[in-house]
Amino acid sequence: MALSQSDKIKQLVVTQQTGYSLAQAFYKDSDVYQAEIKKIFLKHWLYAGHVSQIPNIGDYFTFEFDTESVIVVRTDAGEVKAHMNVCRHRGSRICLEQSGSQKSLTCPYHAWSYNLDGELISARNMPDDFLRSESGLHKVNVALLGGFIFICLSEDPPSLAALRQDLKQTFDLFGMHSMQLAEQKSYLIPANWKLAVENYQECYHCAPSHQEFAQIHAMAKSPKVFQKAKEHFSQTNQGNPKFIELNRYFDLAEAGQEGYQYDRNPLLRNALSGSLGGNPVAPLLGSLQSYDGGASELMIGPLSYFLIYDDHMLSYRFLPVSVNECICDVSWFVNESAVKGEDYQLDQLTWLWDVTTQADKTIIMNNQKGVDSRFYQPGRLSDMESFQQSFLNWYLQIVIN
Repeated sequence: MALSQSDKIKQLVVTQQTGYSLAQAFYKDSDVYQAEIKKIFLKHWLYAGHVSQIPNIGDYFTFEFDTESVIVVRTDAGEVKAHMNVCRHRGSRICLEQSGSQKSLTCPYHAWSYNLDGELISARNMPDDFLRSESGLHKVNVALLGGFIFICLSEDPPSLAALRQDLKQTFDLFGMHSMQLAEQKSYLIPANWKLAVENYQECYHCAPSHQEFAQIHAMAKSPKVFQKAKEHFSQTNQGNPKFIELNRYFDLAEAGQEGYQYDRNPLLRNALSGSLGGNPVAPLLGSLQSYDGGASELMIGPLSYFLIYDDHMLSYRFLPVSVNECICDVSWFVNESAVKGEDYQLDQLTWLWDVTTQADKTIIMNNQKGVDSRFYQPGRLSDMESFQQSFLNWYLQIVIN
């Protein structure tokens, strides 16, 4: 008799050895993938976009993963709301473009029309007992963190209270409410989403695989060299509010709270920013008055990562398309007052992390090819993959419960 989905996953989790990469089935089995969608992507807060993408009433963009599509829109009251992109008549997608501006949301199939709050306002030739009030769009939870829009498809999302309190100073310092999206690029990767996330979690591969990154970031060095550099960096900047350390992420998150992590790490060779030569590429963020030669790592929820230099910020987001395909979305943010072509050049701003992500795409694709082999076996993790182990600990707890 074939094992049920639940029993199959429990058996995989029980036999998974700590300190090793995941068994092959975690990257290939469709039942595992469906459990991940249900227990991770439908239950946790996901970074959807930034308020600068929808400045005016009626502006919208769509956020998509797996089979789901969400409309994020600026309402008539100026609020940011989100609705499932599923018509309540027969299920057609309503917004077919990734972004735009509309006075109302009208389904292209049978012209059912909804206001920006998701309420049904027009449905032709319906029976007398049809109630429009019962056919509004499915609502999606929205939270604004700084100017960043997070959505959660669960009716009972994790609390953001602790995160808001602990990160308020950070949001204010870097002016996350006063940024603008300068560029966004999507990289389609023929690999399971976890291989992309795991790759981001560790810098064991940085020195051999990312020469451009390794010339800028101290974390590409050995653990001893990096730790020594970080201790000196932190001592030199004692009292600087950028140097708080918060670790409530993955398996360290408190029950009922969304996970988050923040710390600041040194750059190399007097670099001031993540760019060619480490030179500044945009005006300083928020209330910053000078550069300190560091970069902050901020992580919110299980799949949203932010890298904050003093003059610009990046977001990394990993979303599944199917069990063997995912998308890595990278966005670059600058001070809201910065003018493209005058205060920053787009090619200079995006150079380092476009080069790095293109290289990662190839790395992850080849990783998947090896995992697909009949000869793949889980391998021992290094000391530089401890954060990856933390992710795996969290992941195994999530999929079995």
